Amino acid sequence: MNIKSFIYTKQMKLELDFIPTLAFLFFNTKKITLLENLYQKLLRLNPHIEVIGINGSNGNINGSIPFITKSNQISVILFDLDKKYFFVDILNTCKNFNSNFFKNTTKYKNSAVLIFPPFKYDINYFLDKIEGNIMKDIYGGVYKNGEYGAFYNGKFFKDKIITIYFNQDIIQFYSLAIHGFKPIGLKFKVTKAKDNKIYELNGEPALEIIENYMGNIKQENINKFLHPFCVYHNKYESLASIQKIDRKENSISFFKYIYENEYIRITIPSNQFSIMNFLEEQLKNIECDALFMFSCVGRFAYYGELVEFEISKVRDILQKPFAGFLTYGEIGSNNINSKSILQNQTMNLVFVKAKR
Repeated sequence: MNIKSFIYTKQMKLELDFIPTLAFLFFNTKKITLLENLYQKLLRLNPHIEVIGINGSNGNINGSIPFITKSNQISVILFDLDKKYFFVDILNTCKNFNSNFFKNTTKYKNSAVLIFPPFKYDINYFLDKIEGNIMKDIYGGVYKNGEYGAFYNGKFFKDKIITIYFNQDIIQFYSLAIHGFKPIGLKFKVTKAKDNKIYELNGEPALEIIENYMGNIKQENINKFLHPFCVYHNKYESLASIQKIDRKENSISFFKYIYENEYIRITIPSNQFSIMNFLEEQLKNIECDALFMFSCVGRFAYYGELVEFEISKVRDILQKPFAGFLTYGEIGSNNINSKSILQNQTMNLVFVKAKR
């Protein structure tokens, strides 16, 4: 199996030593014509190629310099995997999730799935259903709702769930999550919540109790993603980034759904040097043929250009093709042996390895 990643620009000629059957294009909505231009070039290489595009409106990732692509560039990763070992499906809403998703996973006894949902859906619901059906190998990233949210074989979608199913008897997937935030202090019980908004903690107004504990939450700090919380969901820990606060109703909205009777904790950050050391330690024994990187928009807002040092470190250690985008939620496991969960403010590396 051949795999290649690169950054595409308008004038680039596609010079490949293999015929791709599967393409992932991480693009920017400001240059839709650039995406269409690349799509037509791929069709000329292979009229039957499957092409998935995800809009990383705040940035896309590639294992080539400049690592975080500009609006006039597309991050590309191509595979020549035999089409009998993967297939693509489009889920319309969460309503058809049970009937369609699990029906599809029966095609391969040992399935892995890449999933790209819009922000509007409760992805925790999906993953909880998967746990009940004894499936953990699901990975991906959440894209921002919009007219050009996702792309599949010539069509744009704003609210569809793009799913790609793989036969893990042929190509194996596993993941690793890294973020660098540590929970501290008291656990607060969520006593009133709806969707991604928390109204009460420990029976008291949520915003009031948090600010009594950690001080005033400023809008500029929300914009920079300075206050992620640790959420305890089904015995798993993950981060939840604040989307906004409402002082009139004393509520806090997050970038994912949080349920009543769960617990949250305040976190503190590690420095970038510690994260880089941890990343190097985690990657030194990884064996893969390629990888995807789904890194939160919050990491870019918080660390800025330092995020590119992380990407560079991954490239230098693994020396493998990879691509991805800045997400509004990351789907993967905390380590390669655990169940996939919905993350925020996390860098999730999804490793791909062909079985030989």
